[in-house]
Amino acid sequence: MAEEFLRMTGISKSYPGVKALDGVSFDVRKGEVHALIGENGAGKSTLIKILAGAERADSGEVAIEGQTIRHPTPEVMLDSGIAVIYQELDNSRSSWSPQNCRKCLVAAIASW
Repeated sequence: MAEEFLRMTGISKSYPGVKALDGVSFDVRKGEVHALIGENGAGKSTLIKILAGAERADSGEVAIEGQTIRHPTPEVMLDSGIAVIYQELDNSRSSWSPQNCRKCLVAAIASW
């Protein structure tokens, strides 16, 4: 069995009037590929923002290769091997698909 790369445990996040995540746990082993799907408002983006260090969880823990990340920031998470390419709706309206892909790849490479 492959080594664990990522573990998110008991992740909770609330906004005024909304509990976006309630005790979510998620883990990924090296070599695995996962898809995170759900209805609008299900908390997918919030979970990914917490993983990327762009949002702070109200509770829970994120660990990379067994090491707890105490103060996740985008820089810390990128150094830990986590990179997120966010959906840009404006690009998809003004450019055809290969251009969108190229823009995403350039953004990902530039951030490394």
